[in-house]
Amino acid sequence: MKRNLILVTALLAVFALFSLSACKSDAEKFIGYMEEMAEIIDSNKDDCDKMGDALAGFADDNAEDMKALQKKLKDLPEDEQKAMTEKYEDRMEKAQEKMDGLGKCATNEKIGKAMEKLF
Repeated sequence: MKRNLILVTALLAVFALFSLSACKSDAEKFIGYMEEMAEIIDSNKDDCDKMGDALAGFADDNAEDMKALQKKLKDLPEDEQKAMTEKYEDRMEKAQEKMDGLGKCATNEKIGKAMEKLF
């Protein structure tokens, strides 16, 4: 499951670049999803099973939309990606900081399955 932590970290970095580059509504929506995920992780950092259950529910509700956004955002021109990355950089950094609690729970199977659904 350490692989899942590495996967999530790498995907967050990639999606931070790509997802922040869409038109405002798409970028806002994706950032909102990332902030919501970060809040779930942060608020459950001391209980990996609870975190896994919460992330599973989040994935069930949002995975389809998140995957569609990810696909859409990857195809934007580089200049748009750069502008949006700069615009949302602070929010993504704050979300990523809240996701530090994921490291402790990297081997939790529920969390791994939820992340696979989302990314």
